[in-house]
Amino acid sequence: MSLRSFFVLFLGIGSFSAFSQPGKKTITLEADGQPIINFETSSHDFGTITEGTKATYEFKFTNTGKAPLILTDVKPPCSCTTPDWPKDPIEPGKSAVIKVTFDSKGKPGTFSKTIAVYHNGESGTDYITIKGFVGT
Repeated sequence: MSLRSFFVLFLGIGSFSAFSQPGKKTITLEADGQPIINFETSSHDFGTITEGTKATYEFKFTNTGKAPLILTDVKPPCSCTTPDWPKDPIEPGKSAVIKVTFDSKGKPGTFSKTIAVYHNGESGTDYITIKGFVGT
């Protein structure tokens, strides 16, 4: 009998004997919990702003889960939108903000920018949106 055959046989017997013993209890392991990102609002309308203005809004969120929340990346759709976000873990029950700045220089008209928020929470990705109108 080869060593490989021996291990296959041994694992098969071990698995079988675990199921065949009366009175054994099944143990279910549960994770400690997941972080959950909960935004106060996921959209902000700046209304009408003057061209050349750098408009900023802070999206407040809370970790309503049971494990530290880590924002791994915050991606804007273009270079005219700049996010600033916490790099340290947000503990359960704690709040923080993602600051989003829109540079309206050379961007007249209606705008709508959706920013992807990547994290280790339940959904893995959430989205926040800024919108408005750039007047001249």
